[in-house]
Amino acid sequence: MFGRHANNSTTQNSEFLSELRGIVLQNLLENDFGVNVLAKEVRLSRSQLHRRLKCITGKSPSCFIREIRLLHASELLKENNNTVSEIAYKVGFGSPSYFNKCFHDYFGHSPGVHKHFSASQNNLTNHPEFPGKVKRCSGLYHKTVRYFGFIIIALILVILMLYLVFWL
Repeated sequence: MFGRHANNSTTQNSEFLSELRGIVLQNLLENDFGVNVLAKEVRLSRSQLHRRLKCITGKSPSCFIREIRLLHASELLKENNNTVSEIAYKVGFGSPSYFNKCFHDYFGHSPGVHKHFSASQNNLTNHPEFPGKVKRCSGLYHKTVRYFGFIIIALILVILMLYLVFWL
């Protein structure tokens, strides 16, 4: 009985993710499409959507949306003769420079390199100049948490040193 429930839950999760992907893909051209609109489309609050997506995928809704946009951009770069800027706008990025930054952070190389090597060969990962690494959306949050952790530790040490100097 427990196994059947777990399988049903997995099916529900995959259907939920498919629904979310479909909604994001339908709204790719809208650069103002975001978490609030996505939550409204699936009839959940923003926080409910965040909890559910984080539980299923380990990603925040904004990271989920950005990842779908970047993966679609990767496909467009492979099959399209459009410029990188045109593709950035087609997948919902309002700024080509921000698109380049996100693309590089996610794939480990620029969209121009991706387009060049995609056009010249099918298997990109075997090329020596093509890094082939894919970084998932978690960097900024973890860097921020680490940074504030160091600040808190430094403040505690300063307070401890002041206590030792003035009260002992």
